[in-house]
Amino acid sequence: MQQGDIVSIVTISGEYVGEVSEFLSDNSIRLSNPRMILSDGKGQMGFAKGICVSGVENPEEQIFMSYVFIAETNDKVANAWKEATSQIITAPKPTLVK
Repeated sequence: MQQGDIVSIVTISGEYVGEVSEFLSDNSIRLSNPRMILSDGKGQMGFAKGICVSGVENPEEQIFMSYVFIAETNDKVANAWKEATSQIITAPKPTLVK
């Protein structure tokens, strides 16, 4: 793994996805646009707008110091993360009104 990779990081508090900005000398990692993964119990998955309930919404970066492991993120999750953190706003699909 290297800077710029989209990774999944598992901690004792949950699983997060973000872009590696820096591996720090104390074995911690700095992620850009970190998002906590949420699940609805029916197999559906999504992202929180941050990493904790009382934290800043849509944080630009976060340092993770204690983690269980870091893994490469599969393409579907990485693409969903990119869409969720993108600044691009798409126009709604037009509808026909009668």
